[in-house]
Amino acid sequence: MSSLEDIVSAAMAAPPYRREEALRLLRGQLAKPEPYVTLRGLARATGFSVTTLRRWEVPGHVVGGARRYRLSEVEEYFRSSEFRRRVAALRVERRIAVHPTMRSPVV
Repeated sequence: MSSLEDIVSAAMAAPPYRREEALRLLRGQLAKPEPYVTLRGLARATGFSVTTLRRWEVPGHVVGGARRYRLSEVEEYFRSSEFRRRVAALRVERRIAVHPTMRSPVV
């Protein structure tokens, strides 16, 4: 298989939002650079509170000494198994804090 066939095959196997992006790149249509947003801007865009986003340890970048986020990267994180594990761990921590005698998660 040629490298172009490999690229097309990988693009077709990707999730829809990534597939569209890959096809645009193959057509030579460069993607617009995505702006960075503040945590407050991210909270407005996602509908989650600033506190919740901090608790979830949403990945970001340090730009000019300040933490900034790209919405597409955060949305990808929300779909990841890493995020699901983080949320599950936080639920267990909350249950233990509310019910100190409970040491194992309730299933």
